[in-house]
Order: sequence, then structure tokens, then C-alpha cells
Amino acid sequence: MNDDFEHKHQSIWSALRIQSRVIGALLMREIITRYGRHNIGFLWLLLEPIIFTVGVVILWNITHSLHGFRVPVTPFVVTGYSSLLLWRTCSFRGLKAIEPNRSLLHHRPVKIQDIFFARMLLEVAGVTASFVLLIIVMVGIDLMNFPADLPLLVIGWLFLCWFSACLGIILGCLSEHSDLVERLWHPGSYFLLAVSGTFFMVDWLPQTFQKVVLWFPMTNAVEMMRAGYWGYSNHFHFSVAYTFLCCLSMTLVALLLMGDRRMKMLT
Repeated sequence: MNDDFEHKHQSIWSALRIQSRVIGALLMREIITRYGRHNIGFLWLLLEPIIFTVGVVILWNITHSLHGFRVPVTPFVVTGYSSLLLWRTCSFRGLKAIEPNRSLLHHRPVKIQDIFFARMLLEVAGVTASFVLLIIVMVGIDLMNFPADLPLLVIGWLFLCWFSACLGIILGCLSEHSDLVERLWHPGSYFLLAVSGTFFMVDWLPQTFQKVVLWFPMTNAVEMMRAGYWGYSNHFHFSVAYTFLCCLSMTLVALLLMGDRRMKMLT
């Protein structure tokens, strides 16, 4: 019986090692395909979000007097636009993720899950690295203060990563069955942008609208991040338990969709 247990244990670890190598190879393929081998190559994965966010920071600081903001603009934009880039890039990279990689599925070790995991991991890693670097640089040049509650900011960001990856996988699976999903997501993402917390804090809204926007898990995650940055100097609204349950539910949906028989027929 012990021999059977050890054999199963070794088999599991062997399978995990194989799949980790597969995902690593898919990551490298995705980077080379997207950014090439010339110039700065994969560093664009880090620089693209930074350039976009810095551009918005400069623009919003120039027009600061028109906004009537109750908080400093730079940390508000850095936390808001980094979160926006995360779920938008994950969702759009998830759409039709299988189609350009369909030939790889003829290789036995390569699974549909590996393609999605590689894409989501690449997007999450790129935006996370740019977000961390932006905070370090902005703190270093005194445009931002060090976060008041760093663990809470990290928890909010991790929730956002979790949500974004699940969203990308769900949309990717659905888009393989119907082109309508991709067409509907483009306008749908703008609606989600309006309630995502990128452009507002929940406390600024009327109570009726506060209840509405807090139904969206990414809004809770952004509020957590900003609560982690400003601490108790402002009033924030979020629910860790609700955000966790939403992300867990989305994970189950994503796993069910990836394991669906119709997805397996794509191979």
C-alpha cells in the first residue's frame, strides 16, 4: 500500500514537472511571437503599461484643477490605471487564445489549460512588474508616499490578478464557441470600465450607486488597494469575503469551461 502511495505521489510530481515545462515553453513562444528577438524584445511587456500609465499621470496632473480631486492625483491614477490594464489585457488576450495555438494541441503534453495559463501568467506578470516598478520610482522621486498598509494593497492586487485571469479564461473559452462573444465584449468592457473603480472611489458616489458598483469584484479589489495605500485617512468600501467568493466561483466556471467536452473537440 505504501508502494502504491509513493508511486502515485511520484506520478503527480512528474506530471506537474512536465506541465510546468510546457507552460514555460509556451510563455517563451508567446513572448517571442509577440515581441520578437530584436531591440528590447520582451521588455516591452514591462514598458508598455508603464508608458501608458505615466502618460495618464502627466495628463491628469496637468489638468488637476479641472478634476476637483479630494486625493493626490498620482497615486489615484497609478492604482486605478494599473488595475484597468490588468483586467483589460487579460480579457482581450484570453479571447480566441486557442485559435493561433491550435496546432500545438496535437502534441500530447500540451493541453488547452496550458495555453490559457501561459497567456494569463504573462499578462499578470507584466502588469504586476510595471505596477511595482512605478510605485518604487514614484516613491523615490516623492510623487507618492509609501503605502500605509502594504499587506492590504498586496491582497487587493492579488484579488485583482485572480479575477482578471479567470475573466480572461472564461471569455477565451466562450469565444471559441461563438464569434459573438468577442464582438459583445468590446462594448461590454467599456461598461465594466465605468463601474470598475478606475475613475472614482466608492465613497464619492451616492449610497444607491455604492451598492450597485460593489456587486463587481474588481471594484472591491481596487478599493482594497487604495485602502492599503492611503490607510485610514479616507473611507473605503469593500468586502474581502464577497470578493473571495466571486473569484472562487469564477475559478470553478473557468475550470468547467476548460474541461468541457466541446473544448476538447477543438483539439
